[in-house]
Amino acid sequence: MSSFRIHRARLETLVDGVFAIAMTILVLEVKVPELTDRRSAEELLHALLHHGYVIGAYFVSFAMLGLFWVWHHRLAENVRDIDVPVLVCALSFLALVCFFPFASALLGRYPTNLAALLVYVPVIGLILLLQTLFFWLAMRRGLVAEQCSPAKARATHQRNLMGLAVFCFACIPTLMRLDVFAPLVGVALGLLLLWRARRRIPEA
Repeated sequence: MSSFRIHRARLETLVDGVFAIAMTILVLEVKVPELTDRRSAEELLHALLHHGYVIGAYFVSFAMLGLFWVWHHRLAENVRDIDVPVLVCALSFLALVCFFPFASALLGRYPTNLAALLVYVPVIGLILLLQTLFFWLAMRRGLVAEQCSPAKARATHQRNLMGLAVFCFACIPTLMRLDVFAPLVGVALGLLLLWRARRRIPEA
């Protein structure tokens, strides 16, 4: 099992398919409103405003998935082969991408419900974490492509850590709704990630 390897291109085909389906499913939550008077523009506008959070969640989530797709491909183009640990990480990442439309629908329907936010935000955080872990594993296991120099690989990993740090700081408003001490956890994690990003990463 340890000698299992697949070429990056096979994984990327799966990634493209999963993202295409997930991004399409997002729009299914946006329903055409039913009207009492089909000719009433006022009633239609009122119904659209009533579904405004669902429509907003769709566009925000579509943009998020688009960013995740671009980020993954930029990382994956520097990876030569996929072994078992990297594959498990990539499949876990794709599982969360598939789950993302549900989290988006939940937030769109219940935008003021803290529980909905506590589903949506952690899913984003786990996607970011698994992307960072994906490239870190490729570095540690010697799977980085030849055209990606060690310096470029280290710089890429450092940018990934900084992205995680920014996410931690962005979560502070949500954490403030949980507990008075919860934002301190977000700040501490963000600072720790920034510190790790600024450290020189030893070559694998």
